[in-house]
Amino acid sequence: MGRKALPAKLKVVKGTARKHRMNESEPQPESKLPDCPVWVHPEGKKEWGRLVDEMTKTGVVTGFDYIGLSTLCNMWGEYVEGAQTGEPVRDGQKSLIKSLMTPQIPQSAPACQTDTPDSGCSRCP
Repeated sequence: MGRKALPAKLKVVKGTARKHRMNESEPQPESKLPDCPVWVHPEGKKEWGRLVDEMTKTGVVTGFDYIGLSTLCNMWGEYVEGAQTGEPVRDGQKSLIKSLMTPQIPQSAPACQTDTPDSGCSRCP
């Protein structure tokens, strides 16, 4: 099985576009993003502007990139602030980086007290 085809716009950006290899029926999402979310870190908002400008010029950004790009920019803002202050998280705020990097271990359920199938316990066989 061969590689999956790249989107036509990405082929153009990479310089590998050839007319006979272009998919004429490929969906063409609009190359536009909404404004930067208000919750993005101030330093991240600067990065948002820079990235969106560059990505819009090449036509590789769509509305589908909104969540990933806003998360990246917010994390970038937290990183820059941490590098400048020596503190990775502002006081009183939970860092998205910390929450993504820390494994979430679910609380274990209490042991079943009945061990009989007819007890009505959802965990008993």
